[in-house]
Amino acid sequence: MYIDERLRTELDFFKRTNEHFEIQAGKSTCKVVTASDDILYMAMSASLVMDCTEDGFFENFVITDTVVSGQTEMLIDAYAFLETDNPSVKQLHVFQYKLFKSGDKAASPVELLNFITFINNNFVHPDLVENDVKNPVIKEIKKQFDSFLNSRRGRRIEVSCHFITNAKGVTKANESQINDVVMGRFLRDRQLFGFSIQVNGVNDIIELATNGIIRVGSETLEMIIDHPQNSYRLEDNSQQTGLGLPTKVIICLCNINEFIRLQNKYHHNQLYTDNIRLYLGDRGSVNKDIIATITSNESIWFPYMNNGISIICDKLTIGTVNTTRNTQSLILENMQIINGCQTINALYHAKYNDITKDNFRAASVLVRIYEIDSRLVSFKMNIIKATNNQNVVKSFSLMANDPIQIKIAEVLKHFDIIYDRKGESKQNPNKKTLVISMTTAAIAYRAVYLFMARSLRSGLGKSRVFMKGEYEKVFDYSLLEEENNVQFIERCIEILIASVILDTVRDLIVQYAEQYATRLPIIRKSAYHIAGFVYANGKKDFDSLRKSIIEIFLKGNDTHLRSMDYPQKVREIVEDVFLKTLDKLEELYNGLQNVEKLDVDNLLKDNIFEREYSRMIEKIIG
Repeated sequence: MYIDERLRTELDFFKRTNEHFEIQAGKSTCKVVTASDDILYMAMSASLVMDCTEDGFFENFVITDTVVSGQTEMLIDAYAFLETDNPSVKQLHVFQYKLFKSGDKAASPVELLNFITFINNNFVHPDLVENDVKNPVIKEIKKQFDSFLNSRRGRRIEVSCHFITNAKGVTKANESQINDVVMGRFLRDRQLFGFSIQVNGVNDIIELATNGIIRVGSETLEMIIDHPQNSYRLEDNSQQTGLGLPTKVIICLCNINEFIRLQNKYHHNQLYTDNIRLYLGDRGSVNKDIIATITSNESIWFPYMNNGISIICDKLTIGTVNTTRNTQSLILENMQIINGCQTINALYHAKYNDITKDNFRAASVLVRIYEIDSRLVSFKMNIIKATNNQNVVKSFSLMANDPIQIKIAEVLKHFDIIYDRKGESKQNPNKKTLVISMTTAAIAYRAVYLFMARSLRSGLGKSRVFMKGEYEKVFDYSLLEEENNVQFIERCIEILIASVILDTVRDLIVQYAEQYATRLPIIRKSAYHIAGFVYANGKKDFDSLRKSIIEIFLKGNDTHLRSMDYPQKVREIVEDVFLKTLDKLEELYNGLQNVEKLDVDNLLKDNIFEREYSRMIEKIIG
């Protein structure tokens, strides 16, 4: 397959940071570290477009491509079932890959249509196909699909199609035809059933890998100017450089249909990458109120009752006036909606839901738009926080510049360890250098020192570990105060120890999984629980090692620090207590009463399992 220099860098980085995991291909598995380029690209691109990493990704992503798996895939090269915050909703992601030998190829609208139609018929409208399914991959997916839907009333599955190439995706030549497929033929299913379609080329995948987002590009909003002298307020700070202010700010009213149009166009949350959290569903009290207001006579009150929509962008241009419609265009480059995701999605559902659509009434909504220089990271972060009163999830790109993240990187550098905040390890050619990512640090610390295995299994993954209230459990800003320097060093060493514990546990699970498969069916999915048990069983040795590392660190001798190879010392302790730890987990598993053990995912999140796990941890630690 065609691989340019940029993609090679990202594939190597993906391999390096996920070397402890395995990829499922049909009924077999292969280690990430030994995977071929095509398998790596399939896995990496899927992880990025689903925004799913670590255990949650590798446990659920299955490659079914014929060449890789040996199965008859029938248009489906890979799939993944993912849980959501709502226990009654799951996501089915289905993938088709086009891996070309040159970079000048592009996504085919005909192949895209065939793929989407096939998936739509089988999983959105299964009544359109025969019940007697012959294809083993469809059968495999339908079994999980039906098992979830039939186990309890009110459950649903949202289906997402991903068409991915290693060359071009959407181009000027195919854009019109692809938009006809995405926006035209399946629009109603997208509106009613959450059916999602994504087309990504290699540039999109690399942009996701490096920046965490696919740039929206240029969009136009029409602001209402029915009273020109008082219709909007513009603040222009372009001449006040050096004050850290946004270049321009405009406050105005827009018709809500402007945002429903954008929601239709950007169907995979591209507008909300820097937002606090994605749509929580139309059952929440606030979202119910939004829907109730906009579908009643009270819709005229909407701009006065709603908090409005806040947008940041790289460039804001005020365009021409439409005297017929009493509007004026606003052109936004790389816009991101930082507050208003709930509002827009609730309005979208109100307009297209069968129950409410007949009563939907257009209204205006208050809009704030900030043009912010890309260098004003601190202001950008604070405007996102200030415009939200919910729990804050810091976006990956902003969080990388947090002072505490920079300081952790500085401390771990003394050990010749790369603390990867924004891809630093991609520039380091030494593959033997230990890399600890921010995400690994946050997750490992919770699993090892806070024993939060259940929360991690319940989806406290890549984005939610950086939620306000969760973020500070690991990255406590008070540790940056001068009088807390020793405690800060201690936290950095704990991050090192926890990360190595979790990675070593993952390696040992692979080594012992087959041997323990019958006795301990939960072993493959218990990395977080085992990591906590490992620390509890080896606490005396781990704490002694931490104390020793801090003493040597404070002497300021980097050569001595690096010569001691502390990560290896952590691994040795893990290996010494690992089998003892499996015995404890087996004891816990066998002792469970009145719990369904066949569904491993739900078992590991069960309150009874959590209670027994906590009890055993307390008993071991004393």
